[in-house]
Amino acid sequence: MLFHSFEFLSLLFLTCLIYYLLPKKRLYLLAIANLVFYGVSGISYLFLFLAMSIITYYCSRMVNKKGGRIFLYAGVLINLFNLAFFKYTGFVLKNFEALLNLHFPWQDALLARIILPVGISFYTFQLIAYLVDVFRKDIKPCRSLVEFWVFISFFAQLIAGPIMRGSEFLPQIEGIKKIKFDQQRLKYGLYYICMGLSKKLIFSDQLAPRVQYYFSLGTQLGTLDSWFATYLFAFQIYFDFSSYSEIAVGIGHLFGFDLAINFKTPYLSSNASEFWKRWHITLSSWIRDYVYIPMGGSKRGFKRQCLFLVLAMTLSGLWHGAAWGFIVWGIYHGLLSLIHKLYAKWVKKANPKFVNTFIYKTITVFMFFQFTTIGWVFFRANSLRDAASMVWKMVSFTQINYHPIYIVYFAIVLGLWLLHLAEYYLRKNASIVIEKWHRYFPEYIRAAAYVMVLIILILFTQREQSTFIYFQF
Repeated sequence: MLFHSFEFLSLLFLTCLIYYLLPKKRLYLLAIANLVFYGVSGISYLFLFLAMSIITYYCSRMVNKKGGRIFLYAGVLINLFNLAFFKYTGFVLKNFEALLNLHFPWQDALLARIILPVGISFYTFQLIAYLVDVFRKDIKPCRSLVEFWVFISFFAQLIAGPIMRGSEFLPQIEGIKKIKFDQQRLKYGLYYICMGLSKKLIFSDQLAPRVQYYFSLGTQLGTLDSWFATYLFAFQIYFDFSSYSEIAVGIGHLFGFDLAINFKTPYLSSNASEFWKRWHITLSSWIRDYVYIPMGGSKRGFKRQCLFLVLAMTLSGLWHGAAWGFIVWGIYHGLLSLIHKLYAKWVKKANPKFVNTFIYKTITVFMFFQFTTIGWVFFRANSLRDAASMVWKMVSFTQINYHPIYIVYFAIVLGLWLLHLAEYYLRKNASIVIEKWHRYFPEYIRAAAYVMVLIILILFTQREQSTFIYFQF
């Protein structure tokens, strides 16, 4: 069920209306709304999700009792097996087939029946994090199965995040009856929803056909086309993924919940470490807290720290999808993180004052955006062969077929980046912008602007609807 579909908007309106009319029934109302929302994707996968949730819930009730470690391992392994079976079975079988030059007669029939459940990567990580947090005694186990179901399946963030932690979200659900209607929260909610819909409908969906066209050409692309195609995809995936997260945050506000911000203008990052504090923040923090640190983090010497860093980022790539392109993308970002650590040590010793200058920041932001863009080739290309061909042409400039139209193409890219910069400014100075908006523009002009935005969104909604990119993960 897409956020910009009539069905979802109807579900949202009815749920929100009843939510404030019947405050004592809110928990059960959201539980039912979550069932309806996920059930649309398939009843069988809803039962699977329910089963994984119930198993994890009862394991969490046992992990701090005698022999509780067994329940921790059982809960984590069951969740990982569920994810691995649906997401990686085909990948493993096809690679075995290629490696051993064999073909299993039952393989095609099996793979035809395995369809990836929507949102499985997100809810699996959320279930594992909850179980581990209870075992570590960072949070207390949930008081009721209904509360736990609402926490793990809240329809605003279920399909593509943000990945919520129990310490962040469960206290809000436990106090759900005390939440009162707040006009300010309503405004914030509608603001985030409109911003997210604008990113999705006006930008991401308009870039998608052009990105598809270029990447379908693969090895036929020259140097400039490869750069242009990948720049467009960089902004397409940002607009698409951040739009979902922002709509989720907005929906959370409508119900009186605070959901985690998942993106903070990541293309203004000057290095890999900063990028992962701005891009898909809840996933990168999950990888840090439940993979990187448990492996040893920075406590076992610099060499092992570098190894753990690359392994953690490789896992992040594998989480995104069962394909070598995602794995290479993860390794690539792991290496970028490793290089940054080595470079940061050197540059701080060589010229510590220069690091804090505007010139240094501008140069590093520009350079790291190019590195990030190169990485997106592996993420989006149809094959490793296509990716290798595009990346080689991008870094070697061996096939430049110049035409004046490229001035227009790269002006578009510059415009998208300036739009990104404007978003950063608006986020950083939100209170000032809002204050000036209300001070210098009378009510009738503000109302006309709101109506105009609404009309534009409605017009774009009438077009063919496309799913969110991260639904496939």
